[in-house]
Parts: sequence; structure tokens; C-alpha cells
Amino acid sequence: MKNISLYLNIVLIIAVTLLYIDRFSGKSEKADENSNEISNSVSTEIVYLNIDSLLNGYDYYNDLKTELIKEQKKLESDLNSKSKSLERKAMEFQQKVEKHLVTNDQAQGMQQQLMQEQQNLLRLKEQMQMQLMEKEQNMNKNIYTTLNEYLTKYNKDLNHKLILSNTYGGNVLLAQENLNITEKILAGLNQEYQNKPVTEEKTNDENK
Repeated sequence: MKNISLYLNIVLIIAVTLLYIDRFSGKSEKADENSNEISNSVSTEIVYLNIDSLLNGYDYYNDLKTELIKEQKKLESDLNSKSKSLERKAMEFQQKVEKHLVTNDQAQGMQQQLMQEQQNLLRLKEQMQMQLMEKEQNMNKNIYTTLNEYLTKYNKDLNHKLILSNTYGGNVLLAQENLNITEKILAGLNQEYQNKPVTEEKTNDENK
């Protein structure tokens, strides 16, 4: 009789233990599932990308930026060459005046010509600055358009409700790292850019 009682107590303890484990582990698993659902829900609704990091690693942007820098250096070299030429003419004019090698009428004519060349040089400088500014604006527009087109395709299946742009000093002060899609977008953009067929214009540039 004692053995039967002892046996029943053991069975009861085991049953209670199993019930305890099942109940609380079930809650834990359910909590984990809820947590994952919330996390997945957030991650599919709101994500962000770091524009600074994206541009630094984006091949298309870097190629356009390299072209812009080359053109800037070329224009600056041309402007410096014209400036030095004007400086030499001004020095030669001053020497001729000091040595009385020209008449007053000739001196006035030469001075007016130098002033006209100086005005032309200033206008040329302004034109170059406007040219570079316009090209930079077009470059940024192309990058913005390309990025938006890719994000539209990227988001077709993922259905993000909001894709934020995070930059240094921007509006996004704090965000979870798992919401950062910069590397995914960068990899996709570079792959798409590298897979594009080489245009005739690009081939001509490379052959120069």
C-alpha cells in the first residue's frame, strides 16, 4: 500500500512538473513569436539607408564624379593659362610705358584692350562656374532618378511603407541597425550598373 502511494506521488510530481514546463515554455515561445512578429512588422514597414555611405560606394556616382573633377581641372587649367597670358601682357604694357616706347594714344588703346580682355576673362570664369554647377546638378538628378527607380523595383515585393534617408546631421538621430538596408541597396545598384551595356559615348571616352 505504501509502495502504491509512493508511486502515485512520484507520478503526480512528474505530471505537475511537465505541466509547469509546458505552460511557461509555451508562454516564452509565444512571447518570442510575438516579438518576432513585431520585429518583422516594423522591419517591413520602416527601413532606412545612409546616403553618405551609399554614394561613397556607388560606382556610377564615383564615375560621374571623376568625370566632373576632370572637367573642372581642365577648365581651371584653361582659365589659369589665359590669366597668365593676360598678366604677361599687362607687364609688357607697363614696361613699354615706363620706357616711353609707346605714345599716349597707343598706351590708352593698349590699356582699353587689356581691360576688355580682363572683362572677357571674368565672364569666362563665370561661364565655367555655371557650366560645372549645371553638370553637378544633372549628375545629382541622374543619381536621384536611378536610386528612386531601383528602390521602386526593390520594394515591389517587400512592401516597405517608408524608406528613410539617413545622413550625418539629418533628421534620423537613432535607428536600429537591422533596419539599415544600405548594403543591400548598394550591392544591387552596383550590380545593375555593371551589367548595363557599354554605350557608344562611354566607349569613345575610354578610347580618348
